[in-house]
Amino acid sequence: MDVYIKPDYRQFFAEQTGLTLMFIMSIIATPFSSILGNGYIQICLSALSLLLAIVGIVRYITLTAIVWIISDNKLCRIRGVFSRHTDYLELYRVVDYSESQSFLQKLWKVKTVSVISTDKTDSTMVMYGVNARHDIVQLIRNRVENCKKEKRIYEITNQ
Repeated sequence: MDVYIKPDYRQFFAEQTGLTLMFIMSIIATPFSSILGNGYIQICLSALSLLLAIVGIVRYITLTAIVWIISDNKLCRIRGVFSRHTDYLELYRVVDYSESQSFLQKLWKVKTVSVISTDKTDSTMVMYGVNARHDIVQLIRNRVENCKKEKRIYEITNQ
C-alpha cells in the first residue's frame, strides 16, 4: 500500500514567520494610519499588505505543490505548480535516515526527514513539513529492509 505525504500547512508558518508577522502588522497599522491624516501612508501600507499577501500565497502554493509517495520498492517525489518534475529513489539504495526540527518547527509540531542513498543523481531526498507525530523513518526503514530481502541485497561494512 502506497503512503502519500504532503507538507503540513504548519510548515508554512515555521518557514515564513517573519512574513506572516509583517503582514499582520501591516493589516493592523493600515486603519491607524488615517489618524496621521496623510493619505500616502495609508496607500503605502495598503500596497505593502497586498504585496505581502501575494508573496505569502505564492510561497504557500509552492510549499504545498509537492508530494512524496512511499511505495513498497521506491520513494517518489512529485513537485511543481505549472509543470511536474518527478524524482525516484529505489529503496534498496537507502543507506541512512535523519530527522531534524528547527525551533519554529518544534513549536508548530512539524519536522524534516532526510533519506540518504547511494543514488547518483539525488543522494539525499528531503521531506519537510512532516507531521511530528508520524514515524516516517520507521515506515521507510521497514520498507527498505523488506526491499533488500526481496532483492537479496546485503550490506558489507568495514569497521
